[in-house]
Amino acid sequence: MKQFLITVAGVLVGLILFIVVVPMVLISSLASSASSRHAESMPKAIVLGLDLREPVTDGPSTSPFHFDGGTSVIDIVEKLQAGSTDDKVKGLYVRAATSGIAPAHAEEIRDAIAKFRAAGKFVVAHIQNDGVRTSIFGYVATAGADELWLQDASEMMPMGITAEETFFADTLKRFHATAQFETREEYKTFADQFTQSGFTPANRESTTSLLTSLYDRAIVAIAESRKDRGLTPALVRAAIEATPYSGEDALARKLVDKLGRPEDAQLAAIERGGGVDTADIVELGKYEPKSSDGPVIALVGGEGAIVTGVDESSPFSDEPMMNGDAIAEAILDAADDEDVKAIVFRVSSPGGSVVGSDQIWHAVETAQARGKKVVVSMGAYAASGGYYVSAGADEIVAWPSTITGSIGVVGGKIVIGDAMRHYLSTRTETIQVGSPVANFFTSDHAFNQAERAAFVGFIDRSYADFIKLVAEGRGMTPEQARAVAKGRVWTGAQAHELKLVNTFGGLAVAVERAKALADIKAETAVTLRHFPEEKNPFEAIQELFGMSAQGARAAAVLGGVLGDERISRALREAMDDRRNVRAETSIEVR
Repeated sequence: MKQFLITVAGVLVGLILFIVVVPMVLISSLASSASSRHAESMPKAIVLGLDLREPVTDGPSTSPFHFDGGTSVIDIVEKLQAGSTDDKVKGLYVRAATSGIAPAHAEEIRDAIAKFRAAGKFVVAHIQNDGVRTSIFGYVATAGADELWLQDASEMMPMGITAEETFFADTLKRFHATAQFETREEYKTFADQFTQSGFTPANRESTTSLLTSLYDRAIVAIAESRKDRGLTPALVRAAIEATPYSGEDALARKLVDKLGRPEDAQLAAIERGGGVDTADIVELGKYEPKSSDGPVIALVGGEGAIVTGVDESSPFSDEPMMNGDAIAEAILDAADDEDVKAIVFRVSSPGGSVVGSDQIWHAVETAQARGKKVVVSMGAYAASGGYYVSAGADEIVAWPSTITGSIGVVGGKIVIGDAMRHYLSTRTETIQVGSPVANFFTSDHAFNQAERAAFVGFIDRSYADFIKLVAEGRGMTPEQARAVAKGRVWTGAQAHELKLVNTFGGLAVAVERAKALADIKAETAVTLRHFPEEKNPFEAIQELFGMSAQGARAAAVLGGVLGDERISRALREAMDDRRNVRAETSIEVR
């Protein structure tokens, strides 16, 4: 029976690998021929299509198995910039976001659309509300279209920005659990959800300030985009604060230009592009602009929570992570590449591991020591650990609505020993050797005096290191750095006033600053080379199953066709090793 089960497992795993890998191999092998046919199949006139109702990430995925259909801000910026100089591209048709979109992402898309229009291209956008709310930053992204349509059956639903937080302190107390956290300092509010019953004065103050700054920026951005309709910030504010109202009212208030269904707006875009016999919609993801052969600027992408160690995430996952090893390696690879003249480090992270953050920060420092200028382009978020990895850059570029700062440290645990004993009658005993505080992160008991002292020391040292790093990176004294730290979250607009950010803008501005620092003339076109590059399917299989690419190829065929015991066992053991759950403790910079 054991032999039978092992063989069956080998066959199943082999078949799964075969089913996954073979199509990817075929896709890869056909890519070049498909690319050659791509230009021939393009219509005479192109209207690019962009659907912001789909997930919008900061950067493109490096996994070959990423099929969620969404797009990235980086792709939008790069392809609209390329399309602006392509004579075949006449314009852009956008389906506006119906739910939330990150404020800074909205600003970057808005900026890319404005530059696309400035090059003589048209933009038609359509809003189809979900019946719950109108996304204010979804509106910001497309407010500058030549024609902004609203579905005639839709309304302009309530527009605004809210922050809602659930607090579990009373719940934990009810179930005999206790949250023990240390924060540096009072504005580091990540742990409040576990330790408080509501907003603390510091939390309420900083959150209100943050929302007000974001709201004010949205008002200004909308007014700038629709100033040719006669809208001022005061008129925009009045129109937003009067929502909800009908499409006819939105038209009268000049928030939209036309009423109609998506097919009406799409037809209008095609007519602007030359008519149905000449023009057609080409989705932005399928548009392949000509590559540049100018000087190389490296673009290192970092998105998601910062983690340490090797990347053990699934290649099928939609959740991006900033892996310390991978990002540091990408920065160092770019630094060692003789063709690379400067590095743009795109950061969109709310924070994570102190150790992972420090690893990436050190890679930036090493790249600079090797003669490469590093410019950070902040995306939606570059807070806490996201700011940590950015602080040492030669320059920092961010949008006014980027979420940044949060220079502080938080760490702790939730003690559930009493709850386990009360509800499940379980009892935990510990035997330990070595340090008397080696078990201070156990969830069974609260910190004793020695454990708390050790933990507080750890937190204090981490915070002091963070302050020192920010002070050195931004040319401040430690006292100045601490004054703008305390764990407080800032918008990019606020951070610019506090000298935490150098310049407003997105990827395009960061590239221009990198060119200037590398003594490349402003009018010179450059090539953006992405680091790390997208993995091929066999590399992804290698990382997923812990085997060589050659082994993945062989196992995909032999494991499925022959059901060989050794292959079956090797695959099974490899998967078991990769899926072992490890309990690790780290201080989170959030």
